[in-house]
Amino acid sequence: MLLSSIFCLLLSNALSFRRDTAILYSRIGIIALFYCIYLSYNNLFITYLDNGIGLFSGLFYTSSITQVFHILIFIISLLILNMTGFYPRKLISSEYMSFSKLLFTKLQFVKNLTVSNIILKKGEQYTILEYTLMLFFIITGSVLLISSSDLVSIFLSIELQSYGLYLLCAMYRNSESSTSASLTYFLLGGLSSCFILLGIALIYANLGVTYLDSFYVINNLAGIVNDQEITTYIPYCLLLISVGFLFKISAAPFHF
Repeated sequence: MLLSSIFCLLLSNALSFRRDTAILYSRIGIIALFYCIYLSYNNLFITYLDNGIGLFSGLFYTSSITQVFHILIFIISLLILNMTGFYPRKLISSEYMSFSKLLFTKLQFVKNLTVSNIILKKGEQYTILEYTLMLFFIITGSVLLISSSDLVSIFLSIELQSYGLYLLCAMYRNSESSTSASLTYFLLGGLSSCFILLGIALIYANLGVTYLDSFYVINNLAGIVNDQEITTYIPYCLLLISVGFLFKISAAPFHF
């Protein structure tokens, strides 16, 4: 459903010339996310009977736990799109500032210069056609990241999510702070990707596997037979991967 929505949005964005129709794309995104929630809810009961299902030769793994987190991501994204799916309407008047009057008094439109400017103001996010498309790429990367059970699929998913976030940071193209933040995030994201790739490559060089379950089994068997030569460098590889992930989420001490 997400891939179909992304394809339709790509096609419609390429054919549209009116920037004021961006608000309609946000509403289309809301409908698509409702359908994604419905599909994940159905899969929740399908996978509940089993321990889970492996997909694409173990690259991804779906279970009731992953479906719950998918639904959580879809609901949060739906709320985010809801903020840009409808124009804001604000009414400021000192006559209705108390809580009781706000509840039990019929509000009236008081037209003056201040209120008119606030009501008619339209933010830049309501004229960006690609906003919903970027958000869908981020959602797709997040959903795949939760279901990943292989180091390769984890890296590809987090990169797919990061590319959408880079674009989202630079959404306000006329803002110098927005552009600088996006460029800084892109450069540091590329640096962290190097750390993650280096850790994955070292794990594959030492163990010959990238599947998480195989990695777990080999690590435990080496501990049982007291063969420390196999797992000597594994903690350092995991440290490199952890450093890359901490860079990605800007956690201390990598938040600088």
